[in-house]
Amino acid sequence: MHLSWLIIFTIMLVIAVVAFSYALNKKIRILALSVKEERYDNPATRFKNFVVQVLGQKKMLNEPYGVVHFIIFWGFIFIVLGELPLIFEGLFPDYSFFFLGTNPYFYMIKDTMTALVVIGLFGGAYRRWVLKPVRLSRTPEAAIIVILVIGVIVTEWISSGAKVALEPDAAYSLAFMYHAFASMFSGYSTETLMAIRDSFWWIHMVILLGFLVYIPNSKHMHLLAVHPNVYFSSLKPIGAQITTMDLEDEELTELGVARIESFTWKQLLDSFACGECGRCMSNCPATLSGKPLNPKQLLSHELKDHLLEKGAMMNKYGLKSTGEDNEEELAKIAESNPEDYAILMKKLIGDVVAEDEIWACTTCMSCQVQCPVSNEHVNKIIDMRRSLVMMDSNFAPELQTTFRNVENNFNPWGVEYSERANWAAGLDVGLMSENSDVEYLYWVGCAGSFDARAQKVSISVAKILKAAGVKFAILGSEEKCCGDFIRRTGNEFMYQTMVAENVELLNGYKVKKIIAACPHCLNTLKNEYPDFGGNYEVIHHTQLIEELIKDGKLVLNTAGEYEPQRIVYHDSCYLGRYQQEYKAPRALFNMVPGVELVEMDRNHDKSFCCGAGGGRMWMEEHIGERINNMRVEQAFDKNAEVIGANCPFCITMLEDGVKDKTADSEKMVRVVDPAELIAKMI
Repeated sequence: MHLSWLIIFTIMLVIAVVAFSYALNKKIRILALSVKEERYDNPATRFKNFVVQVLGQKKMLNEPYGVVHFIIFWGFIFIVLGELPLIFEGLFPDYSFFFLGTNPYFYMIKDTMTALVVIGLFGGAYRRWVLKPVRLSRTPEAAIIVILVIGVIVTEWISSGAKVALEPDAAYSLAFMYHAFASMFSGYSTETLMAIRDSFWWIHMVILLGFLVYIPNSKHMHLLAVHPNVYFSSLKPIGAQITTMDLEDEELTELGVARIESFTWKQLLDSFACGECGRCMSNCPATLSGKPLNPKQLLSHELKDHLLEKGAMMNKYGLKSTGEDNEEELAKIAESNPEDYAILMKKLIGDVVAEDEIWACTTCMSCQVQCPVSNEHVNKIIDMRRSLVMMDSNFAPELQTTFRNVENNFNPWGVEYSERANWAAGLDVGLMSENSDVEYLYWVGCAGSFDARAQKVSISVAKILKAAGVKFAILGSEEKCCGDFIRRTGNEFMYQTMVAENVELLNGYKVKKIIAACPHCLNTLKNEYPDFGGNYEVIHHTQLIEELIKDGKLVLNTAGEYEPQRIVYHDSCYLGRYQQEYKAPRALFNMVPGVELVEMDRNHDKSFCCGAGGGRMWMEEHIGERINNMRVEQAFDKNAEVIGANCPFCITMLEDGVKDKTADSEKMVRVVDPAELIAKMI
């Protein structure tokens, strides 16, 4: 390379690196506006997660097309490694780039991977623009990235092929794509081959450096953001990831999040890491039922676009926040630059994210479980709910009634709390206040105590425990709502009040082990109470019953006559995705003679929500199709006589859906908890 061309290439390289660094720095400065959050603990575990989720592409491989993405991911790594010798030879023509520049096996692997990448990209393009799955956006950016990657690969093949045709090199002896193009150039003159080699090398470098600059300036910033996003993902169980607010902090001026800069840096990094694959939206019950909430749209467009727009403006004026502490500075901006002021004062809730979006979430966690880049969607929604509820007193009338019921009687039904133990009349179930020297506290929950349908499950569980000789007791009128729906509807004040009272009571009785028939209670007691001094071993009733049978403590009568029944099983979100418990309820159903257990199309970690989570149990559905009706339709597709469930909320929602769907027919499908069938076999 002549000195003049070397200078030009060096200038191009420097400009591209500077432009890349400048764009990346802008993003980092915007993230720096957010609230600090400690995510630096357990580096070994974090690195392991990075290896498994990023390098191993574990979640990607859960779906058929994931194999293609795995190949493209690793192919891209080899493309980057392959660029190093090319750039090096441009700067230092007389030297090889260490072992990569001379190792024939490296070039063989690189050619294999890049060839597979091209095939994968064409397959992906066909899938996106011909098959057109709903979850994939067909945008210019999506096309540009495909064109750029293929352009980088093909121009390098052509340039290197001409180079091999000019002068065979032992380093390229196994590079079959180079030799394929070299054979195409057979018979070309030396001058022509040199022209092809050099011109396509320059074209390649222009595309490559343009690609470098394009990445941090487009949605493909996720190529850079996904690595730290996965590394810094929460190490807590899914059910323990809601941020605990310090309500005793005297400097606390904002409850929840009403401004984009009030999110933590990890919450905002999620938006940059989002690759818009659409796995979240294709598994979101709110999206699929026609609600305004679309997790992909929320992260990759609404929050990210607002963050970039407002963040750039805040950095322009040196603002750390747009709260009351900057009123004077904001007033000056309003006077001098009203358009900039309008951007700075755009409301996160209302102007950017609609209230109906925020309230549509069922907190089923399917979005987070399916997300391959460890985005955490639900906490953002709960943080915005907190602002609406605690700062603005803006929530549905139904919730107002339910909150009042909890305030007055410690349960959302509003039934007199003194009646909590009425369901156990005649069962000889002991109270903790009478004898707390027991192995287990049976946490009955509000549904199991007051809902007529859920009481049947409570009775069945009690009968089973007594038959197995388990020493247990209940709290009776001393038990209060665990706070699950209260926290998830944004009322952190009331939630922490309930928790404090319950923890004081449980610790006073020196409770160590708890049985819960409600997965919502289970999750709250197990994963959230430890933040408030309540550390207990909590087990779901189906898990304990399976253990009792395995250990021979509960003997079942399998010799009787049992009605054959086809049961289609529904995984509840709070036992399935939240606790990763899929086996125990199925095992119990399979123990019942005559039962044929079948799976819904959406099962296990892709199970479809019943619609009750996140406080939606107490709110009306005014938009789109009812989620519980959709789930019942999915059950009906399996031609079952019975729907199996393990959660009182699910049972209520599914039974309501069955009534809606069979109102004009004689068909009636029952909904049962496995404990109800096991209790009949004692």
